[in-house]
Amino acid sequence: MLEVTTPQYGELTEDEQANASNNRSGNKYAGYIRITYNGETILLVSDAMEREDATFSRDLSWIVDALYKCYELGKIDGEYDL
Repeated sequence: MLEVTTPQYGELTEDEQANASNNRSGNKYAGYIRITYNGETILLVSDAMEREDATFSRDLSWIVDALYKCYELGKIDGEYDL
């Protein structure tokens, strides 16, 4: 099952906290999006980016790939529901 959550910094694992971007207002104050599939994190991203980098061709380029991945996983899940 696909799940999308918005955890806070304190809810990240120690490893995730250590690797979190510290741009802009800092990793402790950033917003996060976690996408999990069958309990496994497949993507964790934050909004800790410089304003001039917040474009779909730069720091937000992951969005297109994430949408395609979620679509493909949904198709797989749909096959099992038949």
